[in-house]
Amino acid sequence: MPNLPEKLSEIIKEAGLTPAQATWDCHGTPVVKHKALEKIAASNNIVFDAPQIISHDITTKEVVICVTGHMADATAWSFGEAAPYNNKNGYPFAMAEKRAKDRVILKLVGLHGDAYSQEEAEDFNLAQYEAEISGQIGKDYFEWKRRITKFKERGKYEDQPNWEYRANEFLTEWRDSLKDFVKKATNDETFPSILIENLREIYKAKKEELGL
Repeated sequence: MPNLPEKLSEIIKEAGLTPAQATWDCHGTPVVKHKALEKIAASNNIVFDAPQIISHDITTKEVVICVTGHMADATAWSFGEAAPYNNKNGYPFAMAEKRAKDRVILKLVGLHGDAYSQEEAEDFNLAQYEAEISGQIGKDYFEWKRRITKFKERGKYEDQPNWEYRANEFLTEWRDSLKDFVKKATNDETFPSILIENLREIYKAKKEELGL
């Protein structure tokens, strides 16, 4: 657990939470969980206006929402964005609203810039989920990530046809092997589905990076 800013520690305590319940450590940065921010909002009597949808495209799953909140005489507003490049779940409207509300809460209690919301970035969520997996299935997950990220672009002295054959063979083998892992992970109720989707996204990104 990182050393929390004094004000964050006080606000967490006032909401009836412990630092472990309310936050987690993302490489030394305190990240506040969404549920904790909801409790902080309630303990500080923060109320929200109806959210404003600034733009949306349901076919591309891109949403921008503006949320305004009030605490006593103070008012703050912020945007929440959700799009395929920063959101891997299937609920972009809900994610955009969560991000906007969390930012407004942090602004109103004076923590904006000192702490981040769990929903602030998809990478925070992935880091948290990855930190929590364990056992053989956890080892397998990190092995899949290691193998595909280790595969590099064509070397300086390797001819293109040979490299393309080798790269395609590797990606096909990796994808087919992943199917077995997904079956095991799906049957394990403790394994987060977002990490399965993350492996699929890594596969797509690697194909694009290699130009295949």
